[in-house]
Amino acid sequence: MTHIDRGWIAITVPLLMCSFSSAVAGNDQTDWSVTAFGGPWTQRIVSEIVIDGNYDVSGGLIGVAVDRHLARLGWGFSLAGEGVLTQNFDGPVFTTVGAGLGLRFDSIAGHIPISVAAYTGPSYAFHPPVEQYNTDRRQHPFLNYVAVELAIGIPRHENHWDAVLRIFHRSGAWGLYSPNADEGSTVGVGLRAKF
Repeated sequence: MTHIDRGWIAITVPLLMCSFSSAVAGNDQTDWSVTAFGGPWTQRIVSEIVIDGNYDVSGGLIGVAVDRHLARLGWGFSLAGEGVLTQNFDGPVFTTVGAGLGLRFDSIAGHIPISVAAYTGPSYAFHPPVEQYNTDRRQHPFLNYVAVELAIGIPRHENHWDAVLRIFHRSGAWGLYSPNADEGSTVGVGLRAKF
């Protein structure tokens, strides 16, 4: 497969997922958002970064996530779908695409909208990096991703723009996708456009 073919796949998979989400949700749902985020990437798990403070950076990651509300669940909660595209650089260089389902909670503090969301689903890596503990093998290309996001409306633009803190993690999901310790985590910041 050429670089052009992989590029088209990397762009179209998240868009197709969101189109499917639109068809499932029906015509009454119009809550779309696009988030651009980035930050340092490590082959350590998020809890070791936060709790131990041993932030062993393996490179950087930038990403784009396209989200859509699928169903209102009440009390500020909703079911959402996501397509995500990431690019690792300045270390192992590889691209991932993923599609997930998630739960979002939306609230308002004063006049500022705040939302918290968590997504999970399958993720595919093109040319994945070598395993952290076995440098003779590459990570499994299919892994599970988990994204946790906190978004806060930007004052005077709160109806259209949010500042975002996003944790993005890929792993074998306790052996479901891969029996090895394939993993990677990013704690990133970004912007979200709502339309």
